Amino acid sequence: MNELILIRHGQSEHHLTGGPGGWSLSPLTALGRSQAVATARRLKDRPPFEISAVIASDLPRAAETAAIIAAGLGMNAESAPALRELNNGVAARLTKDEARRVANPPTEPALDWVPYPQAESWRAMYRRVAAFLSTLRAEGRDRLVLVSHANAIVCAINWFLGLDSDENLTRLAYEIRPCSLTHLRLDADNDQSRTVVRLNDVEHLLSL
Repeated sequence: MNELILIRHGQSEHHLTGGPGGWSLSPLTALGRSQAVATARRLKDRPPFEISAVIASDLPRAAETAAIIAAGLGMNAESAPALRELNNGVAARLTKDEARRVANPPTEPALDWVPYPQAESWRAMYRRVAAFLSTLRAEGRDRLVLVSHANAIVCAINWFLGLDSDENLTRLAYEIRPCSLTHLRLDADNDQSRTVVRLNDVEHLLSL
């Protein structure tokens, strides 16, 4: 896997209402759909490479974003539950105030803390995302666009860069805004060096 673009879903309803993210079924807003259209136009007009597939989390906000982007490229999006956001368990069905009342107290190490009943830890999410990306690589898939969520994209970046130690997984994070583009490249001719070509690029959204 030498070329990869990571895209966060567009603005969704929970961004406006303050409701839960995670595995909630929050849909895109009108702005979120416009962001997805602008992202599709950017990839069609200035593709960083010949895109072979668009693969997305099956949560509605990511699936809808991916469908808009894929349609703009004349493609169909593939669905991948492994690209879902951090599982927030019972909190996905609650308001933020209700979620705070059922939250589990922090534990150490932080990587293994499960914040809500029926949720998952950051380590569990990283392993889920990493296993999926490793499978794509083993299958020889390349030049992919993956539409996912902020925390899952952080995990995907760390996997691609080989930053998988407990310290890195605990301390490294990246700002990932709605419908931003992150472009990662593996230079097979230069000792397998890994390059972050773009990170959290929202230039194509500035006119919205």
